[in-house]
Amino acid sequence: MDLDKHRDEILKALRGRTELRDESAAWRTIERAVLAVADGQDGDRKARIEQYVYELCLIYAHQTGAMPGFTNSESETRFERFAHSIPVPADLKLTRNYLKACIRRVDAKRNPQFARDLEMRGGQSAAG
Repeated sequence: MDLDKHRDEILKALRGRTELRDESAAWRTIERAVLAVADGQDGDRKARIEQYVYELCLIYAHQTGAMPGFTNSESETRFERFAHSIPVPADLKLTRNYLKACIRRVDAKRNPQFARDLEMRGGQSAAG
């Protein structure tokens, strides 16, 4: 999978109308997340997707200072647009509804583990 072809589109979706903390670091982290989910092809599909979405939530919160969210309407949140802008292996089948369910399970605003993981990345202001 040639992720570099989609770099501008992905970073634009992540950026939205705000500046990123470190665009180069964001890109390297996105590449690692996609590689990790692609390399785990022998593992449990659900666990791979959950970990992948969790990682995208951390990237988003750290880089933008905003918490990832979802909406039940037809329009997408900025985080949903970002997550869907990244091509993933076809076997993952990351649908809109499944992405929303994953975001709901992460529960970034009330999840103490998410707050600790984000703080370890230096993104404590986003969790506040």
